Amino acid sequence: MSVVSGRLRLTVLGCSTASPDPGSPAAGYLVEWDDTAILLDAGQGVVRRLQAVLDPRRLTAVVIGHMHADHYLDLAGLRYLFPWGDEAPRRLPVHLPPGGRPRLDALADAISERPGFFDAAYDIGEYDPEAGLRIGPLGIRFHRGRHYVPAWGLLVEAPDGARLAYTGDTGPSLSMTDFARGADLLLVEATLRDVADDDPNRGHLTPEEAVELATAAEVRSTLLVHYPPDRRRELDASCAAAGSSIRPAVAGLTRTISAVTSLAEGIA
Repeated sequence: MSVVSGRLRLTVLGCSTASPDPGSPAAGYLVEWDDTAILLDAGQGVVRRLQAVLDPRRLTAVVIGHMHADHYLDLAGLRYLFPWGDEAPRRLPVHLPPGGRPRLDALADAISERPGFFDAAYDIGEYDPEAGLRIGPLGIRFHRGRHYVPAWGLLVEAPDGARLAYTGDTGPSLSMTDFARGADLLLVEATLRDVADDDPNRGHLTPEEAVELATAAEVRSTLLVHYPPDRRRELDASCAAAGSSIRPAVAGLTRTISAVTSLAEGIA
């Protein structure tokens, strides 16, 4: 699928959970506007999939929603594409959530690398969720989800007004529903088979709860993400009952998102 100039474009690199599955990498979403390319989350297997779409060293930035392995662990794999000993000619901006920096330092130690290993390739910072980010022409706002560790959903806003919302990992949340309201495309997690599989202090959604959140938020289109690929048929059935604007995401899916026209879809 060709890139549409002046339009927001999403490529689903991976949309599975922490459990490895040959059907999809863990969480990872490439968002592009012209020459700006942002990787949202970098779970296991995402970088290899990214290499089939874009040279990862050409990324404009990486943004991590929370510091669970299936959302950031492939920052280690990505690092090995940069010079091992010397500082990279252009360090890749990596935006971590509050408290994320010491966890990335701990990862360098866990993989037996030297102090500063990530700094030689990455320009690392912790974002302020209240202030948001501006990356090229794209604005990013954050909203805290309902999860077992601090986790942030986000909203990408394009120059033409197109809006892409991503819940990240979250349990049922009225405030997340309000945050995503009216988005042109919503990525909403659908991890659980049943509410009984979650902790009492909720941290994930069932497909039914994901559909309910999307419907209440009155978004134009929805992709269910963060689900085991072997449950695809189950999610297809849930989405069919909800209407044509809601469907499961699959690795390789692309969407061109506009605030004024229909969403074009393809497979990368």
